[in-house]
Amino acid sequence: MPHTNPTDAGLVTALRAGSDSAFDAIVHRHEAALTAYARHILGGAHHDAEECVQDAFVRSLRALRADDRPLALKAWLHTVVRNRCLDQLRRPARTVNLADLEPVLADRGADPHEQLEQHEALRAVVGGLRRLPARQRRALVMLELEGASHEAIGRELGVSGGGSKALVCRARGALAAAA
Repeated sequence: MPHTNPTDAGLVTALRAGSDSAFDAIVHRHEAALTAYARHILGGAHHDAEECVQDAFVRSLRALRADDRPLALKAWLHTVVRNRCLDQLRRPARTVNLADLEPVLADRGADPHEQLEQHEALRAVVGGLRRLPARQRRALVMLELEGASHEAIGRELGVSGGGSKALVCRARGALAAAA
């Protein structure tokens, strides 16, 4: 009569004899403990822990089928998971906080005509900026895009605060006339 609850050694022997159900039993028996162990190593990252355990099982299946040496399965699986988790921790972070990219990723509207109009308007503004004299363009960009004060603009461009205001005024006038 077959055992209804075989030992780890019995499961390894059955696996090496070609039994796929033996590997399923190994996974079923050890997956929860290995996932908890991986979460502990990875600092609570459940998704990463599951990924590491799954990869460790794939590696373990290959190794168990390729080698016939006796082993303490539970301790060996924990070692494979630990090594896989350490590999994961050595990798540079791949996750990206999408909230930080929301201004770039946000859907600005599903209407393609509206998007085309916005694109054309932006192209016109950029073209107008390129046609401005360098000092006017720099003064306008510093004020509108960089938030610099007229005093800071004046210091960078070698003019007074009033001279900065005049450069910005001329730049805006030239852009308005071009539009």
